[in-house]
Formats: sequence, C-alpha cells, structure tokens
Amino acid sequence: MAKYLSLEYWKKVQELANVDQEFSIKAKMFAASFTFKVSDKADLKPIYAKFADGKIAEIRDVNEGEKTDFSLEGTYDVWSKVNKGELDGSNAIMQRQLQFKGNMSNIIRYSKSFLRLFQLMQKVPVEY
Repeated sequence: MAKYLSLEYWKKVQELANVDQEFSIKAKMFAASFTFKVSDKADLKPIYAKFADGKIAEIRDVNEGEKTDFSLEGTYDVWSKVNKGELDGSNAIMQRQLQFKGNMSNIIRYSKSFLRLFQLMQKVPVEY
C-alpha cells in the first residue's frame, strides 16, 4: 500500500493510466507538464507529471524552481475527500478547493481525461 500522494502513489497512478484505454482515448493529443501539490504537508513533495499523447510519460518530484504548464494544488484534506469520493474533483476545482493554474481554455478540451484520471487515482490502495 502506498502513502497517499507520495511519489510511490503517483507512480502507481501512472501505471494504471498508461494501461487504461479510456484514459488513453480521452488524453490523446494532450501534451503538457503538470505539478500536483499538497499545500499543507511539507513531507509530500510536489509531483511533476508529463502527459504525452494519451499516456503519463513521466512522474517524478518537481525540481527546485521548475515551472510546468499547469498546476493543481490543495490541502491534504481536500485531496483525500476527492480520492474517497466524498468530493467531486471537478467541483473541487470549480469551488477553488483545489487551485488550478494554467490556461483554462486549453485544459477544458481535456477535462474528460482528468475526470478519468481522478477515477483511476481512487483505484490505488493507499494509507492516509
């Protein structure tokens, strides 16, 4: 079992996403870098994710001062509620409980791929 939102956890999300046909179809042609960050837990480093044509091509810790095309940040509690299905991921973003940064019109085109990613994230066995 992986610690929720750790690098190990994100690697497992990557494995699931990269064999998931639905994610592959919905994320086709999406090429961008993302930072996923927990704002209130210093032990959980921000995660860098590179998306390329229906796959998560790379997952690692964000390097110091590194910029990405998009970012999603929230408290551990909000991330946990999304993962447990207590809070819808898109609602969390719309209500600014998860802070999204980046070109909104570009990401809207791929919103279904990220809704699928949230579903896949829930499938990874975690310890909170």
